[in-house]
Amino acid sequence: MPPHSDSNSPPESLLALQRQFAGHIRDPEHIEAPEGPEERRLAIYRRLVFSNLSNLFSKNFPVLHRIVDRKRWQSLIREFLTEHRSTTPMFTEIGREFVRFLEEEQPDGLPPFALELAHWEFLETCVRLAEADPNETDCQSDGDLLSAPVALNPTLRLAQYRWPVHEIAPENQPDAPLDEPLILAAWRRRNDRTGFMKLNAVTARLLELIDQQPQLSGRAVLEKIAEEMQAPNSQAIVQSGRSMLERLLEREVVLGARPKPNQ
Repeated sequence: MPPHSDSNSPPESLLALQRQFAGHIRDPEHIEAPEGPEERRLAIYRRLVFSNLSNLFSKNFPVLHRIVDRKRWQSLIREFLTEHRSTTPMFTEIGREFVRFLEEEQPDGLPPFALELAHWEFLETCVRLAEADPNETDCQSDGDLLSAPVALNPTLRLAQYRWPVHEIAPENQPDAPLDEPLILAAWRRRNDRTGFMKLNAVTARLLELIDQQPQLSGRAVLEKIAEEMQAPNSQAIVQSGRSMLERLLEREVVLGARPKPNQ
């Protein structure tokens, strides 16, 4: 009787074959092809893996793809294949892995804003593909945003950058980072269109507090901001905050007032 083994594990010979095959597909210049498969079939696999990944990244990172010249883009895809090991098997997360690759490996020959631009473009993808549906959020769009908890758009994403990533294009490439950090918001509207917005620090803090403490009323959140700012007149902050919430409601960054906890 053969020794006990995990029935889900392939035999060692098959496992070795799979690893060599995968290694060769990733890095055909340095890892020999396994014995057995004919070269014609291996060439098809090599071409498919590389082309599919290049096409996927060109769609997920369209601005970066247009900025980087074709030869460097192809070598960048090859570097990703040979040097990076993904931490997730999810195909939809491959864009996140590319951002992580740029951050960890810091490949040469790219613009200094490449990492932040890729992060911003991936954030847009996350918003478009988010499973959450703004239309299913339990809230009243005409409710009082001060007296009740505020419902955030569940697809909302915030990020801070040193480069003006929302303005970068092949014909508009900055030479130096911004003097002050840039805060950007991205979200999906009820009609499935994507919205983008530049935020000041106070508005970003407002959205952050609503997300962190969803049980608080809009007034309580604004009073907390006034306390953090050490504002001499907290009611002035509350009133200007009401206008801020109404503008965010118009743009569907916030979706309305949530039912109060005791309702």
